[in-house]
Amino acid sequence: MMRAILPLSLVLAVSPAWANPPVDETKTGGCLELKIDGRPTPCNHDFRLVDDGKGEVNFVTGYREGQAKPEMVVNFATAQVPNMENAYGYALRLTQVTLMTVGSPDQQRHWPAKGLCFLVKPNPVRAGAKAVRQDIVVMCSANLSEVATPMQRIDWKFVF
Repeated sequence: MMRAILPLSLVLAVSPAWANPPVDETKTGGCLELKIDGRPTPCNHDFRLVDDGKGEVNFVTGYREGQAKPEMVVNFATAQVPNMENAYGYALRLTQVTLMTVGSPDQQRHWPAKGLCFLVKPNPVRAGAKAVRQDIVVMCSANLSEVATPMQRIDWKFVF
């Protein structure tokens, strides 16, 4: 019996985690925190979740850094890894951060980044006989190492 289970577990462990169906949708919720280089920054209360179904997931949100500057958009590009999913959610490796001002998609800059994004799955709990759905939380921490980047670290938390 054990010999039959072991090969199946090995196959599951090495197969890619590309089983998610593609999705591209705007999620509304609450921006819990956005820090740029350790400074709290106001962010908007919606974000765009883009999953290509092949292992790349993007989290896009907007923020305003100071009153005089235009609103900015930040895109956290991640790569899904098979061994980084469990019952509580996904841990996604950050591959790059894209920055641009709102209304200027041709002026976007792609910066290599290191870090993780966590997508914590809802955990239904019971309140008597009724299942209560908790919120999904997205948390990203990005370290940008190039000298020319306008920031060195971005930390973001969002709930929907």
